[in-house]
Amino acid sequence: MRIINDLTFTSTDFSSPVVTIGSYDGLHLGHQAIIKRVIERARSEDGDAVVLTFEPHPVKFLHPELNIPLITPKQKKMILLERFGIDCTINLPFTKDLAHLSAEEFIQNVVLNRVAPRWVVIGFNFTFGKGRTGTAADLKKMGEKLGFGVEIIPPFTVDDHVVSSTRIRELITEGRIQEANRMLGRYFFILGKVIHGHARGKGLGFPTANLEITSDLYPKKGVYAATVTEEAKTYHGVVNIGTNPTFDDKEFAVEVLLFDYQGDLYGKELQVALVDRLRDEQTFPSPDALVRQIEKDVHKAQEILRGT
Repeated sequence: MRIINDLTFTSTDFSSPVVTIGSYDGLHLGHQAIIKRVIERARSEDGDAVVLTFEPHPVKFLHPELNIPLITPKQKKMILLERFGIDCTINLPFTKDLAHLSAEEFIQNVVLNRVAPRWVVIGFNFTFGKGRTGTAADLKKMGEKLGFGVEIIPPFTVDDHVVSSTRIRELITEGRIQEANRMLGRYFFILGKVIHGHARGKGLGFPTANLEITSDLYPKKGVYAATVTEEAKTYHGVVNIGTNPTFDDKEFAVEVLLFDYQGDLYGKELQVALVDRLRDEQTFPSPDALVRQIEKDVHKAQEILRGT
């Protein structure tokens, strides 16, 4: 997948492009329905499937005080879009100038002049332009006037609930990871590089990999069954997310215990996909009591992960 991170691109960089536009935080089932349609149309046009997204996320730029954690920050988003089969992603720099463009100016100056799409595929709740005044219906009218097709994808529901990034974010922070995964259509995952920790796990007979902490969205503190991918190889494991209260730690940490792994993980990047939540984080009366609980966690996780 080609990735564009600046404003140097022009319409000559694309062949019969079919484009979708949006922030795409989460890349959940609703987003995937749009992306699938973009790819279908692009293939039928023998053209490029293009995602036009924004960096930073518009809410992060316009309302930093809200401090909304992203489900899919840029690195995760690029991993997933490539996995889905997108040909090119444009991470349009979101600036004050861009934020002040009217709906019409955005479509004319950015979308039409710089990409020149054959089709634009958007979600039912798509908004654009200064103050988010442009709607999906407005874009359809603009397309008729400016010479490109517009397809609007209806809402996607799971268990009679419309899938949304806001709802998924709530489920993750509440630790309801299975429900979140159903709406994501995939496992929620954490990206992190392995760093040196306290090495307590090794002393307890359960060596763990400690991940660096980023500004990602993290689930409710606790222990999770997970699949862990490193350099295209996937392992099963248990992940502890929290502060290790048994040892009176104060800093938030993510620790990964891999099953049947041999080798040195320091400095390597892991994708930790959370499959199910096993329990809350607990304070144990002794290291021995903690070891007994870890053994139970490992056994339970192995049962859960057997079919993954």
